[in-house]
Amino acid sequence: MTETTDPNTQRPDNRTARGRSPDKDQERSSSDSDASRDRRRRRRREDKEERRRDKKERKREKRERKDKKKHRGKSGAVTGQWGQHGIINESHMYEKDAEFRTWLVEECKINPESLSKDATKKQFARFVEDYNTATLPHPKFYNMESYERQMNSLRNGMTADVITNSYDPNADLAAHTSRHKRPVAEAETYLSREQLQELRKVQNERTQAGQMKLLGMDIKGTMGVRMDGSEFE
Repeated sequence: MTETTDPNTQRPDNRTARGRSPDKDQERSSSDSDASRDRRRRRRREDKEERRRDKKERKREKRERKDKKKHRGKSGAVTGQWGQHGIINESHMYEKDAEFRTWLVEECKINPESLSKDATKKQFARFVEDYNTATLPHPKFYNMESYERQMNSLRNGMTADVITNSYDPNADLAAHTSRHKRPVAEAETYLSREQLQELRKVQNERTQAGQMKLLGMDIKGTMGVRMDGSEFE
C-alpha cells in the first residue's frame, strides 16, 4: 500500500544547517572583542606617551625658566618693564619670525623646523611673554634688523653717536674747552647765544650725516664741523 504525502505537511527546514554555524558566530564575536581590546590598549598607550611627553616638556620649560632667572640674577643684564620694547601677541608671529627663530636656536637650542604647529605656537607664546616683559636676554631678539644694522655700522668703523643718531652737546663742549684751556689767572668765559646756536646746528648736521652714512651716501666736508674746525668723523 502506497503512503500518500499530505501536501500541507511541512518539510524539515534545512536553512539553519546551511546558515552560519554557532561556532563561527562565536569565533567572529571573539575576534571582534580582541580587536576592540587591542584598540583600547593602543589608545591607552598613546595617551600615556602623550602625557609623558607633556610632563617632560613642562619639566624642561621649568628648568629653562629657573636657569634663566639664575642667569639674570648673576649678570643683572636682563631687566625691563612691561612694554619697554613694545607689545606683541600671537598675530605678530610672521612679523617677528626672524627674532623668534633666532631665539629658538640660540636661547632654547631648538631647531624650528622640527617643531609641530602646536609646539611652535606654545614656544611663540613663551617668546611673547618675555618680549612684552622686556626680559629677553639679548637686544637682537627684539629687532634683528636694527641690531644687524648697528653691527654693520660698528664693523665699518662708525662711532656710537652716529649709530644711535644722538649727539651730546655737553660732551662736545667739554672736549672743546679742554683743547682751548686758558691760564688759570685768565677769567672764565661762557657760551654766547651764537655759540649755542652753532652747537645745535652741529647736532642736527651730525644726525643727518649719520643717517646719510648708513645709506651709503657721501658726506660733505662741511657737515658736522665743530667750533674748533674739526670735521665729522
